[in-house]
Amino acid sequence: YFEEISFEVVMDVYEMENSEGIILSMGGQLPNNIAMDLHRQQAKVLGTSPESIDSAENRFKFSRMLDRKGILQPRWKELTNLKSAIEFCEEVGYPCLVRPSYVLSGAAMNVAYSNQDLETYLNAASLVSKEHPVVISKFLTEAKEIDVDAVAADGEILCMAVSEHVENAGVHSGDATLVTPPQDLNNETLENIKRITRDLAALLDVTGPFN
Repeated sequence: YFEEISFEVVMDVYEMENSEGIILSMGGQLPNNIAMDLHRQQAKVLGTSPESIDSAENRFKFSRMLDRKGILQPRWKELTNLKSAIEFCEEVGYPCLVRPSYVLSGAAMNVAYSNQDLETYLNAASLVSKEHPVVISKFLTEAKEIDVDAVAADGEILCMAVSEHVENAGVHSGDATLVTPPQDLNNETLENIKRITRDLAALLDVTGPFN
């Protein structure tokens, strides 16, 4: 079928073909966006469950999960209104990162350097992600960005590859230069990355590929 990936189209094909299940992990961002809609219609999803996908895609749920597990992350706050957002950014100090949920390739994700930037970016983020929370995080300047691609079964890692960005964090993966194996990480950092990846796979009970 050469059709758009939308909830309605996928359900039509699923019902017409009397499918055994739906695989969401092979189509980029769009399948993740319809995971919970499919779940509510009681469609059988193969691989990682829609609830786990939602826990990974929802910025608030994901950040809260990291806190519970003790996985370090920059200070963050869920957006409730502009006033509290400004207070948080002034408390932790600019720059801060505005992160909508359920978006592809960092859409509407921006680094704010002032209150004016923050207001502009929050308006854009709310348009992109009306039904999902926006999280604001302290942005770490001159940080190194690492990508991990892995495959798991029932929350247990089967294989993983760690890639290092040549550019500093902030350049999107689609535009960045990546090298694997990493050239500038010490063994302790590399082992921490692998441990966190294993922890996340277990917490989300991942079955299939994830990044």
